[in-house]
Amino acid sequence: MSKSAMSLLEDELGDIISKARRGLGLTTDQLAREVGIAPAEIAAIESYRTKPDSSTIDALASALRLNAAKLGVIAAESWSPRVIMPSAPVAVERVCVPFGSYSANCYVAACPKTGSAVIVDPGGAISEIVFQLTTHNWRLAYILITHAHSDHTGALSQLLTHYPSAIVAISQIEHDSVMRGLTSRWEPAQDNLHIPLGNLKITPLLTPGHTPGSTCYLVGDVCFTGDTLFAGSIGRPANQQVYESMLTAIRAHILSRPDNTIILPGHGPATTVAEEKSHNPFF
Repeated sequence: MSKSAMSLLEDELGDIISKARRGLGLTTDQLAREVGIAPAEIAAIESYRTKPDSSTIDALASALRLNAAKLGVIAAESWSPRVIMPSAPVAVERVCVPFGSYSANCYVAACPKTGSAVIVDPGGAISEIVFQLTTHNWRLAYILITHAHSDHTGALSQLLTHYPSAIVAISQIEHDSVMRGLTSRWEPAQDNLHIPLGNLKITPLLTPGHTPGSTCYLVGDVCFTGDTLFAGSIGRPANQQVYESMLTAIRAHILSRPDNTIILPGHGPATTVAEEKSHNPFF
């Protein structure tokens, strides 16, 4: 899997401001008062209609508990993560899944020595998924679901008709919403309880926040983060109550990994633990 060094980020400045504001439970008016600007200007920033000056960015970062220097770099659009994908111990192919006006990332990953494979978040593009498995002569063992949103699960039923012996791994919390009507085998994704994949192991990492059962999966030195962590940002927290615990889970489960750990998110470009520690304004 190749990766351009200058891929566009999933989130712009306005997305980050909106996510942090909502995570802290602040209204547009409340944030405007703290920063000393008009509420209409906050709305314009969040909708990408205006870009604030450096002093306003600093004030926003302070009010939203974000790192001002990192936020400034995102605002300047001067950073994109540099990633060199590993050829071993896990092989990975990305499948782009068109979904309305945007796209999601599905991944096909395998143990190179045994050909045992997993699909991460089959939101669509079934023909491309099947093509990758067939081309590499990989045998599908598991389908890993990071969370229950349809852009990550929409093709699950169709995929299981092609590979009825595949086992679905998903958080117990989101089992009913994903597996309703399906009779396929499944296993609960339990925190740090390993799932075998040829000579490798899959380690589920529970990171609730974007959804109650959001789960990342570590395979070798690659971490599939779904909508929990993006390059330079995070997924939208479900509500104020889960925001701080979501950030804590990301620090504990993902950013504590070695710096060269590859992060493959559900949207946007690949990144690494080192890149996120250096550039993600939420941390």
